[in-house]
This record gives sequence, structure tokens and C-alpha cells, in this order.
Amino acid sequence: MFDSHKLNEHGFNQMHCYKKLMADTVRQVSDLMPEGREKSIFLTKLEEAVFFGAKAIASVPENHTEVTGY
Repeated sequence: MFDSHKLNEHGFNQMHCYKKLMADTVRQVSDLMPEGREKSIFLTKLEEAVFFGAKAIASVPENHTEVTGY
């Protein structure tokens, strides 16, 4: 559950594509919203979702070179 995964080149490239796509999408969508509580909650929940998406990519055995267990 708390293991750390060191990405290999393939995993790094996948993570780069994933984070760039998500960042571009969030920027485009958030530009449509007025400032306020709803936008703040929206961005917070997306930040959480992006974290778990990155964890999922890093957890794929083909994407890492080293795992540090705790």
C-alpha cells in the first residue's frame, strides 16, 4: 500500500503524457468556471484524482525499475 515505485523510461514517458493531458484538460475546463467555492472543490477533487491516476501508472510492474517496500 505504501510502497514507492521508481519509474523506468517507459513509465516516465507514460507519466509525462498523463500529467500533461490532465493539466491541459483542467486548464481548459476551469477557464469556463467562475471563481468560487464550486471551482475550488472541483480543482481539489481533480488534484486527488490525478494523484491516484499517477499512482496507478506507477504501480504497473512494466513501468518501474525498483520498488521500496515499507
